[in-house]
Amino acid sequence: MPDFGAVTLYVFRHGECEHNVHGLVAAQNDSPLTVHGREQARANGALLKEVAGALDRLDFFASPLHRAAATMELARAAAGLPREGYFADRRLMEIDFGEHTWRTWPDIVADASRDSLWDSDPWNYVHPGGESLAKLHERVGWFLHTLDRDAVIVSHAGTMRMIRAHMLGLSQQATMAYHPPNAGLLRIIGGREMYFGG
Repeated sequence: MPDFGAVTLYVFRHGECEHNVHGLVAAQNDSPLTVHGREQARANGALLKEVAGALDRLDFFASPLHRAAATMELARAAAGLPREGYFADRRLMEIDFGEHTWRTWPDIVADASRDSLWDSDPWNYVHPGGESLAKLHERVGWFLHTLDRDAVIVSHAGTMRMIRAHMLGLSQQATMAYHPPNAGLLRIIGGREMYFGG
């Protein structure tokens, strides 16, 4: 188990995608980055080089979903690195929304509200055919406990929430309240965070 106080993480979300524009939840499905999303990815790469300094001392990880992998490759190129040279890890994938995938958020809420857990215990609510926030928290924790040096991580909104939760020791309520943007870079070290750009 790593000493989280000794590991620095540089974390950013994938760039804007078609499903973001249309207000749909893609979850573990996918859609292409928009032109704007590709610009965001390149900007994050340039920002990473500015903020992190020597990039050869860092490990690079991304969710294997195309939107995160494409963002990582664009960011690495913008930072002056080969597009390859990162690891894809399934534990960094977005939460599985199951039957709620490809629906709008209001539609998901209307359906999920039929289950009393949605209001009484949202952390443990399981999307039909999918998973809960508790399960996402668990698998992101498994990933974080494999890190043995500073790292760059490109992932998703849900995954970023859980990285912050583990690294900063957040409550469930504080974890769920965070809404990461598609642009900008989050640095976490020693139980503290700083946000750049965006």
